[in-house]
Amino acid sequence: MKRICVLKYTGDVFSRSINLGDDIQTLAVSRLLPHVDGYVSRESLDSVDKPCVVPMNGFFMNTSHWPPSPSVSPVFYAFHITPQSQKIICSTEGIEYLKKWQPIGCRDLGTMDALSKHGVEVYYSRCVTLTLPLRKNQPANGEVFIAGISKADRYAIPKHIRREGIVVDQAKVRLPITDTNLKLAMAEDLIKQYRDRARLVITSKIHCALPCIAMGIPVVFLYDATKQDDYRVKIIDDLVGINYVHKSGWLAKLKNIRLSKKINWSPEPLDIEPMKREIQDGFTQALNRIYSG
Repeated sequence: MKRICVLKYTGDVFSRSINLGDDIQTLAVSRLLPHVDGYVSRESLDSVDKPCVVPMNGFFMNTSHWPPSPSVSPVFYAFHITPQSQKIICSTEGIEYLKKWQPIGCRDLGTMDALSKHGVEVYYSRCVTLTLPLRKNQPANGEVFIAGISKADRYAIPKHIRREGIVVDQAKVRLPITDTNLKLAMAEDLIKQYRDRARLVITSKIHCALPCIAMGIPVVFLYDATKQDDYRVKIIDDLVGINYVHKSGWLAKLKNIRLSKKINWSPEPLDIEPMKREIQDGFTQALNRIYSG
């Protein structure tokens, strides 16, 4: 039986703060696996020395440690590359590596475009966090969670909602935690809080929005108006839409207050169960191709 390892997030880039959105992605993909035998660091995949199958879901990456070592058999599904990392991942060596393991399931259309320009076979897989199970019950006295919203963004939220909102910043947890099991436990409990308590989630964070959409929680997504070309978040636009808020300038506050009047603050939860099954089936096929190969 082949070992299956999932990604952990350790290294210098996480020495001061952590992003629980990373660990939420690990939790989500772990649910889709027959077993999990350990963890490998996303930031040092080139130093893995024991053979293992590794789902390559998520954001790549913060270092130049690419491509992974020969010990890694990668499952490319829900794979995202940043514009900054393209020079490394799309280097001659990097493209040769991706072609060896193609087709590549991409989390977003921007990643698909970047790889297809280099002749890599790609398809749109979306994100595995969209496979979290639908919650069974709505909370009787649901609360509003405001996650990852800056001070400037808050003016786009009506005052009566801001007053009652529970403020969360899951992307900048300022604790130097290196214990992967502890981070996963924190991420799992945060997901549970959203699931059991939220009647509405207002966020600018992809891996708050997508898990909540999957669980049947209404979501309002706010994002920086200067980043309308950011392909990383376009997956959100396909689901609940993106409300672009103003971060700077003397008119920013007034523009955001005006924007708040155009936003539906009582949205209905989405039914994405057919999409969820499609993502699950796609992941299983991608895994089986590598696992049984």
